[in-house]
Amino acid sequence: MHRTKRYLKLIALFSVLALVATACGDDEADVTTTQAPTTTAAPTPDDTMDEGQLVIGTLLPVTGDLAFLGPPEVAGARLAVADINAAGGVFGNDVVLHEGDSGDTNQDIANPEVDRLLALDVDAIIGAASSAVSKLVIDKITGNNVIHFSPANTSPDFTTYDDNGLYFRTAPSDLLQGKVLADLVASEGNEIAGVIYRQESYGQGLADSFKDNFESLGGTVDPFIAYAPGTDNFDAEVDQLAGVSPDGIVVIGFQESATILVTMHERGIGPTSATNVYGVDGNIGGIGAELSDPSIISGMRGTEPSVDLDSIADFTARLDGAYEGGLQEVYAYGAETYDAIVIVALAALAANSDNPVDIGAEINDVTRGGTKCTSFAECKDIIESGGDPDYDGVGGPYEFVEAGEPAAASFRIATYSGGDKPDKTLDEYIFAGG
Repeated sequence: MHRTKRYLKLIALFSVLALVATACGDDEADVTTTQAPTTTAAPTPDDTMDEGQLVIGTLLPVTGDLAFLGPPEVAGARLAVADINAAGGVFGNDVVLHEGDSGDTNQDIANPEVDRLLALDVDAIIGAASSAVSKLVIDKITGNNVIHFSPANTSPDFTTYDDNGLYFRTAPSDLLQGKVLADLVASEGNEIAGVIYRQESYGQGLADSFKDNFESLGGTVDPFIAYAPGTDNFDAEVDQLAGVSPDGIVVIGFQESATILVTMHERGIGPTSATNVYGVDGNIGGIGAELSDPSIISGMRGTEPSVDLDSIADFTARLDGAYEGGLQEVYAYGAETYDAIVIVALAALAANSDNPVDIGAEINDVTRGGTKCTSFAECKDIIESGGDPDYDGVGGPYEFVEAGEPAAASFRIATYSGGDKPDKTLDEYIFAGG
């Protein structure tokens, strides 16, 4: 289990904080964590990992346009480490967790946070949620022979990205979500669909996938409108939508979708008018809470990668307990974050190494082709008995392909019915791909 130390500490001395030990939010097991820096201090050798200890960093949206996804993802990371450590850890040592904030592309947060985590000698960085943020740091992470594993990146670009064999994701490519979304919009009788999308990796990839799939079903996309991240006024874009008056409108964005929807409501083309309006994983789970009057999006529907929440009710209850103040019924990507860390830990056991390159070589295989198992403890027993595990996680059976991503995924179709959260009684689930 020898680990070759990476010479990284000098790149981030300006941004490293003194370590602060915190506990996981539930009472089941303790987790050693550090949080984002508030002071500057260089790490000493005692601050970093010992030989044979798996060290995980997170780069998750504590702030920024996707901050509503931060709590379930942070909770998922904490819970995974707690469960791994309760099962004896990796190589007899507790897994260490260092928490970090990804921010968004409007802030210079992700790069210094990655520098800080690399200086702490992490073996894997879990995040970011935003595909565009991950693109800012993927070369730095994988170029330093560290695993980059996102629970929420969906841009198709990552499937063929030159990542040194070290980038992975539990979220499905938007090539799948685009098809599910197109099928939904077409099945509800929309012949002409307008699309307004955020012009960056995530928005462009999902918009293109939706357009290709919707047109292949005989539909027409008109208009097809891009906007720059950071836009705060959408009068011109919404006027263009209103001028065409399509049967349905697809809004592909993050937090700013609230402003788009308010403007659409004011122009008479919002969900409460005769227009069908659809969202996506970047907005559908939390957009109601961003509105002073969520009733204006009553009838809005949308897609997000998600396992049937009723089937994992015990897990989501534990997620609530792993985050201060609970999760307010927003669980998106919590399971995928949990599973990402479990998969890394299992791959380390399978490789008999905590060297990230060795771990990366085993990640795909622990999700496919072996003996089915559904927890770290169960899969660990299989490995220690000389077997080959096939981890079917909380987020579903991943069956990673060679690109390091799921071959198929479950999608939730969420519907707002007047409240500030989607109505659970109206949820539908579709399994796609494979």
